[in-house]
Amino acid sequence: MLLVLLVMALAALAALATGGRLGRLADHALTGLHWLAAAAIGQLLGSLFGGTAYPVGLIGSAVCIAVFLRENLRQPGVGLLALGFFSNAAVVALNGAMPVSAAALTRAGLSPQVAGPRHELVTATTTWPWLGDVVPVALPGLGQAVSPGDILIAAGAGLLLYTGMGGSGRVATDMAPAWDDLEPSRANPAIRIRRRSEPESTPDHPTE
Repeated sequence: MLLVLLVMALAALAALATGGRLGRLADHALTGLHWLAAAAIGQLLGSLFGGTAYPVGLIGSAVCIAVFLRENLRQPGVGLLALGFFSNAAVVALNGAMPVSAAALTRAGLSPQVAGPRHELVTATTTWPWLGDVVPVALPGLGQAVSPGDILIAAGAGLLLYTGMGGSGRVATDMAPAWDDLEPSRANPAIRIRRRSEPESTPDHPTE
């Protein structure tokens, strides 16, 4: 979740720097937000009760998310979100919890152990361990291990936010003057820029 928030913050800054605005998000409203609420409730209940309730709640949450993603699949980034959610749901459903690599935790500067029913260390019997939390993110004070699904979710959320804000992909700069708008200057023996609206000077006594 921390990675997703970080990527979204960077995407928002990038959108603002390239002409995007937060107000434009209203023009790209998502549909079926109640499915997201149901998915969040399913995950919350699974976490509270633990045991088999956790994978069951996660599977129910995945179903709700699937419906939500289907209704918004045309939105940029939603396809990446779908792949990420299904990747995480698949590995949890197969193992009963999210597998975590002890080596990834160590490389991220964390203790190689997990707590709670939602995670378990990768062992020789883990199914599809490469879909678990095996990617170290070594941020100062914010180290963590994330899954390939988490990376896809972060990328999809960032792209969805960036395009929703109307980011153009180009930083706004002043246009370079045309060659015809340049002329010599007394203060500078090189050139000075003549404003386009500045009329050309005419001699006081035109030649007849």
